[in-house]
Amino acid sequence: MTSAIDLLAVALLGLATTSSSILGVAIGLYVRFPKRVLAAILAFAAGALISALAIELAYESARQLHHHAFGVQSAWAFVGSGFALEAVVYYSATLFLETKGAAIRFPTRFNEYAILHKKKVSKELIGLLSKSDLLRHLPPEGIEAMLSRIHTRRIGPGEIVFRAGDPGDALYIIASGSVEVLPAGHDGTTHASRPIATLDEGRAFGEMALLAGGPRTATIRAGTATELLVIGKEDFEKLVKQDRQLAC
Repeated sequence: MTSAIDLLAVALLGLATTSSSILGVAIGLYVRFPKRVLAAILAFAAGALISALAIELAYESARQLHHHAFGVQSAWAFVGSGFALEAVVYYSATLFLETKGAAIRFPTRFNEYAILHKKKVSKELIGLLSKSDLLRHLPPEGIEAMLSRIHTRRIGPGEIVFRAGDPGDALYIIASGSVEVLPAGHDGTTHASRPIATLDEGRAFGEMALLAGGPRTATIRAGTATELLVIGKEDFEKLVKQDRQLAC
């Protein structure tokens, strides 16, 4: 009698276990759950599965340690320390990889990554532009309004930004690196041309030709690998109209 009851119980348990997958598929196909509810269910299921597996592995590890002459408390302390350490390592590595763009592998995280990256870049640009002697008088919100008008240009050591006599077509601000100012009459094609000045990070140049409407009066050559922030002539003229202090 007992054997028959046990067999029936096992059969019912097996039926419930195997039919749960079919039932889950049917519900998923024909019942529309809100995304929040579905996300909560999936998160709970994933957590339960991972926890069950982790507990099983932790128990087996502690049992093996105890078998090798570790005390019960020592074995569980060792296993618990491993869990804590790996959790910290995993979380730290995840944060680091997400800052490098790893989150874009997941569509649900792409927008979040893009927004955070844009905020970071904007904050760095605002900090850099606020150091510029030409723009430091502007409030942060005024500098932020300029960001859409700025693009970057990277140049190598010895590369010419513009030459004396060229038309003024843009304002430049040094984001990193340095440039050398060569006097008029030097085309800068050789490193033998001696600079009369060196400009480094945060310095602006090229505005005089824009304000005066004349040609460039000096040749600018990169002294090192340099990244420049560039504001085109039309955008610069709009800034001058909005902020007359730039024209002074």
